[in-house]
Amino acid sequence: MLPQVQLLDEMDESTWTLLVENLAGLTEEEADWRPHPDANSVRWMIGHLVWFEEWCHDALALEGRYLVDTGPNAFLDGTMPELLARFARGRTRYRERIAAFTDADLTRVISFFARSDVSGLDLLKTHALHLAGHRFQVRYVRGTYSRAHGTKKSVFDPW
Repeated sequence: MLPQVQLLDEMDESTWTLLVENLAGLTEEEADWRPHPDANSVRWMIGHLVWFEEWCHDALALEGRYLVDTGPNAFLDGTMPELLARFARGRTRYRERIAAFTDADLTRVISFFARSDVSGLDLLKTHALHLAGHRFQVRYVRGTYSRAHGTKKSVFDPW
């Protein structure tokens, strides 16, 4: 694996591991709770991360969702365990794709929803930052839920 790809993959894996820990004990009811009517629920955030995982794989391969999805989306069907299983499958596909990256893949230009052009490397960076950003949103929403409903925050967020 190319060194810069390996670094970004390690960042992703660390964030993925922490996100899974942050989802410990999540009930379906809590997954749908919103701290404000206009805010996203944890289910939406995870569904969006699942969608982005699949979209990024396809964008790097110039196929599938990349060719048909015109903007960000989220998968909301199914239980949280089902969404997480789909997320894990998407991560496996994405990681297999980036493991085979070449120097040409790093510099290939990819359209980011016809809003801007990015290199393959920039898409990998965006992927890592996107995952980390939504992980912290999940922590925020779960922490707020915990304070509002008297659940034990340390179950999913030890610090």
